[in-house]
Amino acid sequence: AADAAAPAPAALRLAASRVHVVDGEEGLAKMLAIILAGHGLARLGIDAEWVGGSSCGGGSLSVQWLQLGCRGEAWLLDLPTLIATPSSAAHLQAALGALFASPRLLKVGFGLAADLRVVRSAHGSLRCCCAPSAVSPSVDLVNEWRKLRGAGAVSSLSALCATVLGAPLDKRCCLSNWGRRPLAAQQLEYAALDALVLPTAHEELERRRIRAGGAPAGTGLAAHCFCACFAKPVARAALAEGERVVRVELRLGRTFAPIGEGEPFARGTVRVL
Repeated sequence: AADAAAPAPAALRLAASRVHVVDGEEGLAKMLAIILAGHGLARLGIDAEWVGGSSCGGGSLSVQWLQLGCRGEAWLLDLPTLIATPSSAAHLQAALGALFASPRLLKVGFGLAADLRVVRSAHGSLRCCCAPSAVSPSVDLVNEWRKLRGAGAVSSLSALCATVLGAPLDKRCCLSNWGRRPLAAQQLEYAALDALVLPTAHEELERRRIRAGGAPAGTGLAAHCFCACFAKPVARAALAEGERVVRVELRLGRTFAPIGEGEPFARGTVRVL
């Protein structure tokens, strides 16, 4: 008799302690301090949840949450609450502006342009900090997914996670009521994972690309250095906030960990142009 089909892998899960709801100025300050900690490069996952309509322009949208994932933690920004007062709205604009424009953060999304367009349309006060030119450097994993599955493949973050990370996302909360307060535990986990899997998936894709002998995806100055930020032997590279171009010598067959401006770096591992 034929062997029974292998059971489907369990969906990705996330500990509640790694999910942070941000609904005030103090929460924004804590989030900024953690994400911008240190001098190295990092990936920042971006996603959004809304009520009504569609991201393609059908119907009126009410964007309720903006999710950010970085350094193993996820932040769920309660947009209606944060823009309710001039003070908190100003802090939100400043926080997003600092994160989205930082050359030390590679912004990673899945349909990122569509998500940001919806945020700008729903919340006029965020138009500047969420403009395409203000979110840089960035990479959209939809493009990476199409490279894996072909141009006609249906865009699916869950399928990408199953392929790259070995487990899918549990999408049962996708169409739940994102306007409720507080969110249910399942909604918190779902929204957090949508942002937090993005940096992890991109990191794994870059590892595979480097192992296969290919060059990393070109996504701007900071992202150019990402090609060498993760894996086995560690040498040193530096990035001075966009003032210098650092080109990693891929032919060395090594991977590199960035350090802060002014710190020493190992000989023979970096060419600074």
